[in-house]
Amino acid sequence: MKRVVLAFAIGCFGMMNAQIKFGVNGGFSSAVVSSKWDNLTQGYYVGLFSEIGIPGFAKVQPALNYVKIHDDSYIQVPVMMKFYFVPKVNIQAGPQFAFRMNDSSSSSKTNFGAAVGLGADLFSGLLIEARYAFQLNEAFKSPAGDKLPFNIFNVGLGIRF
Repeated sequence: MKRVVLAFAIGCFGMMNAQIKFGVNGGFSSAVVSSKWDNLTQGYYVGLFSEIGIPGFAKVQPALNYVKIHDDSYIQVPVMMKFYFVPKVNIQAGPQFAFRMNDSSSSSKTNFGAAVGLGADLFSGLLIEARYAFQLNEAFKSPAGDKLPFNIFNVGLGIRF
């Protein structure tokens, strides 16, 4: 138990020395609410993010986005791990939550998913990224009661301050 507490304390101390940056992002958002890709809807997202550098080759990037797709709006909270295998290019993976702001009897208000993506740090704090999130819970159901996948694809630009 002492080793676990010591490891936790060392990890917290390391995070305190990590560099934290903040920024804004926005771009194109698209959602698929079926397994056949026949119900593709398009919209946009805007938001705020922070980026926490972890010693080595990774960063954690939690964000808070407002997503507007067709007549629906969501608060989207991705928490992405960014792994830099090539300088300025990253692979992203992590959980993503989406909270539906509109009332609908055919859906839950909370969507939980796993997201994967690719990003690049361009210049002067400018970044570009593309991310696809797969729904893991049963947020949408058809009128017959069948589960309908709700997957979101985001492509956007951001700027770090």
